[in-house]
Amino acid sequence: MLKDIFVTLSIEITKIRKTMIFWISIAASCFMSFILGLMMWLVMNPDLLPPGILKTKVDLAAINADWPSYIGFVEMAVAALGIVLFGFAVSWIFGREYHDRTVKDLLALPVSRTAIVISKLIAVSLWCLLLNAIVFVLSLVTGALLQLPLWSAGLFPGYLTVFAVTTLLCLLLCPPVAFVASAGKGYLPSIGFVVLCMGLANLFGNIGLGSFFPWTVPMIYAGAIGGVTNQLPIESIIAMGITFIAGTVGTVYYWKYADQCR
Repeated sequence: MLKDIFVTLSIEITKIRKTMIFWISIAASCFMSFILGLMMWLVMNPDLLPPGILKTKVDLAAINADWPSYIGFVEMAVAALGIVLFGFAVSWIFGREYHDRTVKDLLALPVSRTAIVISKLIAVSLWCLLLNAIVFVLSLVTGALLQLPLWSAGLFPGYLTVFAVTTLLCLLLCPPVAFVASAGKGYLPSIGFVVLCMGLANLFGNIGLGSFFPWTVPMIYAGAIGGVTNQLPIESIIAMGITFIAGTVGTVYYWKYADQCR
């Protein structure tokens, strides 16, 4: 099994690295970092904005132009956008086999189907970790270029911890998306599933039940939705665990036993 995983993992990494979507996702991470920096620059220079909707939104955001506010802003953005970006990556890596009609060829390889699923999940996790690592580094570089005040050595460990936990929480939501992409035999159903879950996350967050809904948990933890930030209630831990296990088991079961007719 372990040998099969290493073999299939190397194949998956090669496929990711040579596809255009990989470089597009990196560009998207860089663009997201640029937008976050631009928003902070606008907060620092509100007089440069002409009267309008954008100026009103910047004023209503009530964000201070300093490192603590900027870090909190980045954490919230990573929680929300990370779910979407990770969901798209998982949708592609599982759904493309059906879209390109290569699933039969993949399953004909002399390796375990479980190893194929595990290698895909590992590959997409490495991919997503790279994307968030880019955002993390660029956020520090951008903050330094903007010369934001109130930096202290104690900010970095807390920022790294919250960023890492938020990334992990987003990764735990990947297996259910993989299952929908597999069962839906393409990436469009899973992308729709991600969009639906984001809508439900907003709904459950607004009615006070966000800690029970997995797709709301990363945003609550990062402070994007009201509540106690940087903490994980026991019900949230249980919900995330159940979601990850159910998604993983379901995906493995589907790839092992479903009739792959395409």
